[in-house]
Amino acid sequence: MKRPAPKAPPLDPPFRRPARQLAMMETQNIYCGDNLAKLREMPDDWVDLVYIDPPFNSNRVYETFWGETKEKRAFDDRHESTKAYIEFMRPRCVELARVMKKTGSFYYHCDWHASHYVKVMLDQIFSEDCFQNEIVWKRSSAHSDGRQGSQHFGRVHDVLLFYTANPRDYTWNQLYTPLGQRYVESHYRHTDESGRRFQYDNLTGPGGAANGNPRYEVLGVSGYWRYTQEKMQELIARGLVAIPPKGRTPRFKRYLDDSKGLPLQSVWDDLPPVNSQAKEARGYPTQKPLGLLDRIIKTSTDKDDIILDAFCGCGTALVAAQRLDRRWVGIDCSPTACRVMSKRLTDDCHLREGGGLPRL
Repeated sequence: MKRPAPKAPPLDPPFRRPARQLAMMETQNIYCGDNLAKLREMPDDWVDLVYIDPPFNSNRVYETFWGETKEKRAFDDRHESTKAYIEFMRPRCVELARVMKKTGSFYYHCDWHASHYVKVMLDQIFSEDCFQNEIVWKRSSAHSDGRQGSQHFGRVHDVLLFYTANPRDYTWNQLYTPLGQRYVESHYRHTDESGRRFQYDNLTGPGGAANGNPRYEVLGVSGYWRYTQEKMQELIARGLVAIPPKGRTPRFKRYLDDSKGLPLQSVWDDLPPVNSQAKEARGYPTQKPLGLLDRIIKTSTDKDDIILDAFCGCGTALVAAQRLDRRWVGIDCSPTACRVMSKRLTDDCHLREGGGLPRL
């Protein structure tokens, strides 16, 4: 007599399934259907980066027209309540945490409607220690939110909640933004004999001996310094250490033409939204710009890493990943959206369906 298969035990924190053999899934594929069902088929510790841009719980219905025949499609962004929205998202985020590698990163794109509730949920799933940033993306210029007499500040930004699987050990590639002219004029106020602009920067070792900084003499000045004596002598030999005309302490000459720019901060106001006239526009109501996904993927992955977008809409994350030589997997419940992103990958990335390339 054939015995029934035993039931799988419940998941325990940190949301890892019992050890079992799971075949690695193919990348460069789009799956159309319920993302929760598909996520449950994915192996543990498999994905390097998760980016999701799920419905915002904005209680809106978006309408758009696609194609030469102007096919009309509606996209619901409605749940009965914030509680219902979180109950819908929680099991999906638990699965997304499970499939992430231990060096992986997670970005949840949302807005003011539910972002605070989402953060509480993600703190419970990933732990508060794994929360790295709340990134503010300015998605539009000033507007009145479509209502006359609105008595609140204009809502012009989205939020990206950035978590990692490990509090400290995760993929990180520092990006920089160009220095603005005002910043250059206020900080790089000096020029040398060849006309190169520079600023004087600090060389002293903060905290002195307590922080392990060595003490020795530099250009006749004794003190604690942030570099070893050998490194300091090298900088002096290169002409990068000097005492300013109105100063007494040796300073580092930081040249403008050696600068990479400013390290990227948590407010992103340099990435314009996708308007109807933009070359990348696909008529999708909540389409995000390629530059936004480029930035996330470059920061949190390396070449050949795997990106997963479980609410991939018109496929911006997939296109960005393909162009940056990453592997990717997309999931969406809308057959129309899947057709749109498949065509987009064909048109923009010259991929074709089948043969290990995007398949629905």
